[in-house]
Amino acid sequence: MSAAAIEAKRSGVYRAPAQVDALRTAAGKAGCVWMELPMQTVANKKQFLAVCAKQLKLPSYFGGNWDALADCVRDFNWLSGKGYVLHIAGHEKFAQAAPEDYQTALDVLTEAAAYWKEKGTPFVVLVDGAKELPAF
Repeated sequence: MSAAAIEAKRSGVYRAPAQVDALRTAAGKAGCVWMELPMQTVANKKQFLAVCAKQLKLPSYFGGNWDALADCVRDFNWLSGKGYVLHIAGHEKFAQAAPEDYQTALDVLTEAAAYWKEKGTPFVVLVDGAKELPAF
């Protein structure tokens, strides 16, 4: 995969490709920040937001709710990059245990992708094995 794969016009939430490592390399070449969100132990909203706070290095003022997450993923002023790629692994437990919260999380990330796309900045979310999402 080339660095051109990570472009603002492709901002969105997608099912991750099988070759995530190739995409990670392409993101690096494009100057994008790569973030990992391991969710294997996440079963509810509180746990999801806690993992986000830790893994995305959210600022201390992060309020631990959906609105605060939406605000933070539209900012990223504490990260320096030409774009952002968020790789989500192990979402199944969360999706099954709290389907409404899982959908809200996807909605927040989809809205953030639209925001960044409008700004001309890549923001790509890749969810491993999410058959309900379009392929990247």
